[in-house]
Amino acid sequence: MTDFFQKYRTPLAVLLAAVLLFTLSGCGYLYPADDLSDILDATDPENEQTPSDEDDRLFSLSYYTGEALNPFTSVSLTNSELLRLCYSGLFFVDAAYNALPVLAKSYTVSGNTVTVTLRSDVRFSDGSPVTAYDCEASYDRASSGSSVWEAAFSYISSYSAVDGSTFEIQFRSYSPTQLNLLTIPVVRADTVENATPVGCGRYVLSEDGTELLPSSCGCYEGKYAIDRIALLGIADKETLTYNFNYGRLQAICADLSMDAGEYRSDCELVTVPTNRLSFVVVNRKRKELADVNFSKGITYLLDRAALVSEVYGSVATPVWSPLNPAWSKTAEAQLNPDIYSVTTANNYFNLAGWTLNGSVRRYGNSDVTLKILVNLENNKRMMTAEFLAKALRGAGFSVEVSALAWDEYTAAIQAQDFDLYLGEVSLPDNMDLSALFSQNVCHTGEASSVYASLRSSAAKLLRDDVEPRTFVSEFQNALPCIPLFYACDALAVSMDVLGTFGGSVSELYFGIETWELRSRSNNQ
Repeated sequence: MTDFFQKYRTPLAVLLAAVLLFTLSGCGYLYPADDLSDILDATDPENEQTPSDEDDRLFSLSYYTGEALNPFTSVSLTNSELLRLCYSGLFFVDAAYNALPVLAKSYTVSGNTVTVTLRSDVRFSDGSPVTAYDCEASYDRASSGSSVWEAAFSYISSYSAVDGSTFEIQFRSYSPTQLNLLTIPVVRADTVENATPVGCGRYVLSEDGTELLPSSCGCYEGKYAIDRIALLGIADKETLTYNFNYGRLQAICADLSMDAGEYRSDCELVTVPTNRLSFVVVNRKRKELADVNFSKGITYLLDRAALVSEVYGSVATPVWSPLNPAWSKTAEAQLNPDIYSVTTANNYFNLAGWTLNGSVRRYGNSDVTLKILVNLENNKRMMTAEFLAKALRGAGFSVEVSALAWDEYTAAIQAQDFDLYLGEVSLPDNMDLSALFSQNVCHTGEASSVYASLRSSAAKLLRDDVEPRTFVSEFQNALPCIPLFYACDALAVSMDVLGTFGGSVSELYFGIETWELRSRSNNQ
């Protein structure tokens, strides 16, 4: 069973070796009562007295007690998001996947080299200046095998401090989106190996580790509306949801993979785009499925808007191309938002040799039953598989859903024992799609070289050498996978909180320093 807290939130979240972890999130969360008793019995919100003094009201966030609060090693969504309040990088990524400066004052580009000039008005939480030498030491730590940021360095060939205020990063190839990778936390050089390194952020962890307090680092120049954040240690998802629903936490990183109904009705669920793409893969080694027109038929057959609405409660964004709709480049291209057409789908199925005989679709003279492979440990994936099966049956196909435990499921994919399977990949924030066009992600049974042209076009797209529409047309003619939707992260916020939410894909708590607690008199 996968723990909710172990959802990765890194720049290249499990990009290569673990891209097959697409069905683990969303497993059932069942905990024995004994696991909760030490927390719930001692601090049951139902048994607590409500403070009468308005000043006694605290804004509270959670942290996961199963790992250290360290910006280089924390892998849980809960802790990594909390730490972004205390540790800043050179840039952050906004809701349109644009990199905006934080510790960087300005930058220049020459070939593949980005030269960053640091701000002179920011300090670490202990008052010491932030220098390029601190950047270099931090990147040394981030590139090590024990760091969650290590994968970013597959795109970075070298980096160095030119002088105290100038930091140079050389990429293996440059595109403007490479700046999205430079959210790596910068800490004071001599503390990089500390359990709690000295950082530069809008908040700083109190000495006893129970609160976040406003920092004088200079990263935020405005007035803090939230000037004290109490921290509540949480061991599991059940306890997290419990404490939020009873008002002990004002905001949490929400898990909507199961059911949004588990969260209190008087809260706001704010969705934030992610780069996690869900898709269908067709086994091209099967002669009945080798023709790309079969895959084209499926891509037109699926009503993705209905899928997202029925299965995911609209906390995902339907897509028919691999381009993330939240990305500014995708929005500027003004692609057709939907290509759903049963008539067009049937035409492509006919071209692929699948013809209707009455109400039954056959391949040539053969009756064929299509097998859809899915991990039975993920209820939402199961529902998606049934949705796909229903659409195919409506088009005349004979279909069965093969639901397997995780180990059996991954083994079946590797053995090409499927006709279609459901997959997910976490793409890097630099919008590099090349990993999608490989056998590491899409196990179509074809040689990786088949999609070399698509990988080249994806790189050119990032450099603005290829228009998005041109790239999408090439993708549609190859279809190594059939995109379904991009998932969203979610922030559950109490209605007691006033503010603007969801301004950054790299920070769920973005803008928290401007949020306010609504007075009780306004709630009555």
